[in-house]
Amino acid sequence: MFLSDMAGVLERRWYLIIAGALLTAAAASPAVHTQDRFLASEVLLIQPPVSPYAPNPVTGLYPSIAVTAAAIANRLNTPDAREMFRGKGVTGTYRFEPRNTGTRQEPRYVIGSMSITNISPDEYDGMRSLAILSSTYQDELKSMQDHWNVKRDLRITVATLVPPSSTLLSHSPLRSLIGVGLLGTFVTSAVTLWTDAVLLRRRKRSKARLSTQDSPNWSDPLARSAH
Repeated sequence: MFLSDMAGVLERRWYLIIAGALLTAAAASPAVHTQDRFLASEVLLIQPPVSPYAPNPVTGLYPSIAVTAAAIANRLNTPDAREMFRGKGVTGTYRFEPRNTGTRQEPRYVIGSMSITNISPDEYDGMRSLAILSSTYQDELKSMQDHWNVKRDLRITVATLVPPSSTLLSHSPLRSLIGVGLLGTFVTSAVTLWTDAVLLRRRKRSKARLSTQDSPNWSDPLARSAH
């Protein structure tokens, strides 16, 4: 399709262009006025107990400990857990995610490190929510070991690998406006071209049907004679 043909389509379906422009403008307003958010994060180290063979817990880590940490994270990422956290006062969105300590050649979760993040519109609420998430995770690990009657000197412990911090997720109104405008233009043009093609195809079929009926060789099907 040439530019002239496309211009003709847009001219014929001008009402679709207006509708698309109104919808794009409606979507641009909330995108431009989106408030800044804060990312609160902390990284916990899930470490085995100190033993004579591994006096330094970091040198005695095993994949099984990382799997245990991931299992608790999966449970705390469920919808039921989210409702529980809402009851505790957690705001915004949160995520428990095991950190991969392997390489691209050998991706293995060897070190049981857990990343906890919370995105909230208020920095204070985000840090407060992060503290609730972190303490709940440690309570879940303790509760699991209590359930299995693990001895104190054989328990998996939690240490802070990266202390809690908050980062501003800045928002650019100009970039949001440009993005919404480009997306709205693309979608409006695609819908307009598709609608025009469908309507023209229907019109051609209707004309072909009428021309067949007006043909001198056309005749009504013979009616069956009544007996």
